[in-house]
Amino acid sequence: MSAGEDSPAGPSGAAVARSAEADEAFARGERARRAGRWEEAEASYRAAWEADPRPELAGELGLCELALGRFRDAAEHLRESLLYKETLAPAARRRFSEGLARAEREISSATIAVSRPEAEVFIDGRRIGRGQAMYFVHLDPGRHEARARLDGYLDEVYPFEAQRGRESMIGLHLEPRPAPRAAAPVAPVRAAAAPAPASGPAAGTVFRIGGLALAVAGVALGVGLSIEASARGDEASALAAETRRRGGPAACLYHEHAAACGVLGDRHRERDTLEAVALASFASAGVVGAVALSSFWWAPAPGTRAVRAVPLATAQGGGVLVIGAW
Repeated sequence: MSAGEDSPAGPSGAAVARSAEADEAFARGERARRAGRWEEAEASYRAAWEADPRPELAGELGLCELALGRFRDAAEHLRESLLYKETLAPAARRRFSEGLARAEREISSATIAVSRPEAEVFIDGRRIGRGQAMYFVHLDPGRHEARARLDGYLDEVYPFEAQRGRESMIGLHLEPRPAPRAAAPVAPVRAAAAPAPASGPAAGTVFRIGGLALAVAGVALGVGLSIEASARGDEASALAAETRRRGGPAACLYHEHAAACGVLGDRHRERDTLEAVALASFASAGVVGAVALSSFWWAPAPGTRAVRAVPLATAQGGGVLVIGAW
C-alpha cells in the first residue's frame, strides 16, 4: 500500500483534505498572530477550526478571541477544546486551561435544569437546545431571560441577572396547560353559617417545619444528583478507555470515531453540570435549614390562627405548601 492510500482503519480521503486545509489556515493564523495582526489571525484560526474541528484548533481560536477581548466566544471555544483534554499535549492543555479561567473571570455562566427534557430552551430568545434535562451556557454580564416552551404546557419564564465571574443556577418547571372549563349552572344563593374560629399551630412553628422539610428535600436532591454525576463520570471513563483502545490516544482526531467522541463529550458535560447543581442543592439546603433553626429566636409567639404546612417532594425537587392566614 502506497503512502498516499488510506488504510482501512485510517482517515478517509475527505478527512485528509480537510485536515490539510485546516493546517494551512492554522499556519496563516500563526504568522498573523506573531505579526500582531489579531483580526486576521482570528479569521484564519476560525477557518482552520471550521475545516477540521480538532480540540487544539478550538483552543488556539479561543486564545486569539481572548486577546481580542471577545471573552464569551473565547470561553466557549476553550471549554470545547478541554472536553477532549486527553488528546492535547500537556503544554497546550495548560495554556487552554489558564485561558479559560481568565475568560470566565470576565463573563458569567448559567446552568439550566428543565423539568421536561423534550421542551425547547431559549436564552434571550436564542434557542440553545432541546432533548436535554440540563444545559450550560456562557453569558455576558447583565440582564437575561431563560424560557422553556412545550406544546400542551404553559411557558416557564425566568428573568435573572448574570454577574461577572459568577454562575447562575436556573430551574424551569413546566406546568400542564389547564383544560377549558365548562360554564357551571348558577345555583341559588343561600345564607352561609358563620365559620367557626380556626385553630392550629402558630406561624413560627409552621415556618420551622416547612424550612426543615425543604432543607431535607434539598439534601436528598443533592445526593441523588451526586450519584448520577458519578455514574456519568464512570461512563465517560469507560468510553474514553474503549475509544483509545480502538483508535489510539488520538482517536478523536479521526472521522470514524466522531460518534463515540461526541458521546464522550456529552457525558463529560452531563457530569460537570450534575456536580454543579448538586453542590448548589447542598448549599441551598444548608441556608434554608439555618434560617429555619434561627426562627426559634425571632418567630412570633404561638397564636390561634389556623396554619397548616404540607412538605412536598417530587422528582424535580422538594418544597413545602403552607396554607393559612397571618
